[in-house]
Formats: sequence, structure tokens, C-alpha cells
Amino acid sequence: MTYQNKPLQIPAQKFIEAAACWNLEQLYADLTAAKQDYTCSRKQRLTPLEKTYLRGLLCNYSPVEIAAALHRECAGIRVDLSRGLYRYIQVLTLQQPKDWKEIPSMLEIRGYQQKSNGETLLPTLRNYTQTPQTPIENRTEWGLAVDTSIFYGRTTELANLEQWILQEDCRLVAVLGMGGIGKTALTSKLTNLIKHQFECLIWVNLRHAPVLADTLVNLIEFLSDKPQSDLDKLQLITQDKNFFQSAISQIEFSLENLIASTNAIEPTIIADGIQRLIQCLQKRRCLIILDEWEAVFCTEELTGNYREGYQVYGEFLKQVGTSQHQSCLLLTSCEKPKEIAALEGQNQSVRSLKLGSLGEAAVEILKNKGLSEEGEYSQLIEAYSGNPLALKIVTTTIHDMFGDSIANFLRNGLFLGDYSDTLSRQFNRLSGLEIQLLHCMAKEVKPVGCEKLYSDIQQDRDSELLKALESLLRRSLIETVQAESETLFALQPAVKKYVMSVARLPKL
Repeated sequence: MTYQNKPLQIPAQKFIEAAACWNLEQLYADLTAAKQDYTCSRKQRLTPLEKTYLRGLLCNYSPVEIAAALHRECAGIRVDLSRGLYRYIQVLTLQQPKDWKEIPSMLEIRGYQQKSNGETLLPTLRNYTQTPQTPIENRTEWGLAVDTSIFYGRTTELANLEQWILQEDCRLVAVLGMGGIGKTALTSKLTNLIKHQFECLIWVNLRHAPVLADTLVNLIEFLSDKPQSDLDKLQLITQDKNFFQSAISQIEFSLENLIASTNAIEPTIIADGIQRLIQCLQKRRCLIILDEWEAVFCTEELTGNYREGYQVYGEFLKQVGTSQHQSCLLLTSCEKPKEIAALEGQNQSVRSLKLGSLGEAAVEILKNKGLSEEGEYSQLIEAYSGNPLALKIVTTTIHDMFGDSIANFLRNGLFLGDYSDTLSRQFNRLSGLEIQLLHCMAKEVKPVGCEKLYSDIQQDRDSELLKALESLLRRSLIETVQAESETLFALQPAVKKYVMSVARLPKL
């Protein structure tokens, strides 16, 4: 028997038995958001017919059976499904359904199924149990996490991060700040405090800028229940890079261009790898720490621009931040990724924490170093903007050269010592315009505004100067000061000292 697809009113109760086993309201809402993303229109909603199709599939009705129940042609329903509902489900799950039979299991994995009494069968991705009744079997790979047996302050920052990750289920969190401010130490301390809330924990250092394929292979293999035999394409990209590295000394090729070419051969390989990792994050509650994210960014350019061949890291962040899963990716960086900046204002599952002065807790550093002039503590801490690394370095100098006298040390002016190396690594990443702006600010006694900077640099009022200022803010190298009628910009004393005594003006 055949049926014509004529306009009709779909009974709201058709296949309503799905409501006994599925959280339909949440699923309707999430698929509506997926439809809006797919159609690029915020006005789109799931139609009554699409909701009916969905309920039928969740009840394990085939398209043929749905067509019979609705007195419609099966061919028309198959077209509707392939052009509509299947696409939205793919956006929602990052997995393409090959057959209608896969859809219930795909949505079950993501926590939409529930028992008939309303109790959630699988933990929902939004309300994952924070205190498990039985201990979680924890799989841990610490990598290069630092020892935090001696840790100073940061109680507010720790509380905020713990709240975001455990109570508010944030999927993507960035800990930001200039070199030496304590990003890695804070993250390591936090990880020790909350690691028992996760099934899997892995710490990866990006200092040597591995290609994303390499990072994905390592993460997927560690987080999977059993060895993965189908990662050969991702591994091939990694092997190609290793080959290029071994040959680079003999062949005059650009390694970064070669890496880019391997990633460009089949972009879907990387996309598939990201999807595979997202599936791991959906199945298990995982905490992934990626330390020193700035290593995948370009140098001598404005911040947020990825090295050639590393742009897929940005897509990786987007997918982790916007996909539904029950895990958390925590990254540390001297530079704020633009993906974080774009998502955190729109998506409450994405947050960033910028670290500033250690404040009063820095006193413990000075006491532990045996400096007795407590009346001089605040002046020393302020001179180095409460930067833990800078204070540890200069207290050693005070002990070795000034007989533990802070006053005698400060009479000689601001001393950077080995902290210059940390600042140098950050300054080597700056664009020429950024360095020029820092020199203009360093010459001023007070914070300066945009008009003064335009005048000093003799540049037209275009967006380039504002982009450079924003880049310096995201690198934590300048600070804003609110005046009555405008925003002013200022340098920390240590940064100002470095600019005036070490950093050279570029030839523009």
C-alpha cells in the first residue's frame, strides 16, 4: 500500500511511549540548537513532524513502520530524515548515523535515555554525579606535572576552578597569565584535589609543539578501554612528521610547511580523530590537562595565530568546548586562545581564569627564604607584581649578595636577574608593533590612553593598533586602568624594566 504525503496534522501523542524511556524535552531542546547551528538560523525550531519522527525512531520503529503509522510514503520520509533529523543528530553527537537503528544507541550514550520511573539510566551530561558512591577506578598519566608539596595561596582561584569543573560541569577551562605567575603549579594543585572525581586523568605538555595528530593518538589510546587498531591514518601523520624532522638537516625544506601538507592531505583524518576523542570524553569522565598551549601559536605575530599546520588545534578547542560530554579539558597558556575568548561569553561551559599577583600569600615565599625585614615585604612584592617566580629568583639574590637585606637590595633599583630569561621567552613571541607599543608605554610615568599611543607611534586611527593592544592584554603583558572618560594602559614594573634595559625596538 502506498500513501500520498499530503499536509496533515500530526497527533501530538503519536509514539508518545518514547516519553517513558527518554528525556524528550531535553532532547528536543538540544536538537533545536543543533538545527540552528546546521541551518545557521536562530529562528529554526524542531517541527511537530520532526519530533514525531524522532519519537518513532526512539521506539525502534523503522522508516517503513513510521510511514505506515502516519499514512505517508516511505520514500518521502526517508528524504525528510536524511535532509533533516539525521543532520541535526550528527551535529549534536559529532557522529554520522549510518542507519536508523544506530540513533537510539547514539543518544543513549549521551545520556538522554531514562528509566520508566523517571530516574536517569545513564548520568546526564549536564548533571553528572559529583560524589560517586563507590570509588572510581582511576587511570592516571601525570606527564610533566609539577610537585606542589610547597604551595602558596591561590585559595580563591582553586575554589573558582573547582566550582566550575565539578559543580558547573565546565567542559573547557583555561588558566592564563604571564610567565612565572604560577599557572602550572595552580593546575597541578587543583588536579591533586579533584582527581578522584574522574575516571581518567592525563597531563600533556605541549612545550615541543606536537602535531595534533600525535596528541590525539596519545589521548585516544590512553582513554580507550582497549587498544585501538584503527588509528593508522593519524599515526601516519605523526610518522611523516618524525621522518621530516630526521631529514630536515639534510634537505632544505621547511618543516612547518611539510607538517601543513600532511595535515592537508586528508582533513577528514584530523576531524575523525577529534570525533573519536569526543566519544571517549562522552563515555568516561576524564580530566585532560594541556600545559603550555602557547607553544602551538606563531611567534612574531599577534597572539592567537596558530603555527602553520597547527590551525586544527583551534578547531579541536571549539569541538571540546561546544560538544556535549561529561569531561573537562584544562589548558594553561601565557596567551589566551581566541577560541576561548569567543566561546566563554556565549557558552557557560567554557571559562578562563587570568592569574594576577599572589598577594599576601607571597609573604610566605620571603619568610621561607629567611628574609627578616618584614616591614619591606610589601614594597618588594609590589615591585615584582606578586609574581612567584620573580620573587623566588630575587630573594636568592638578596640572600647571596645583600645579606638578606631587602632595603639594601631595593636601593640599587629593580633587578631582574634570571627572571629576564622568562620575560625574554615571551618577548620573542611579540610582533614588531607590540614591541613598539611597549616601548611607548615604558617611557611614560603614568598609564597612557590610545590617543597618546597613536601620536607616539604616528599611526592612523585604524584597527591595527587596537588589535596589538588586545594581543598584549591576552599575553598578560599590559594592564588596563579605568579613568573617568577612557581606558588607560600600563606596564608592570618588571616588564617596564625589561623593555627599557633589554628589549630592542624593531625595524618596522
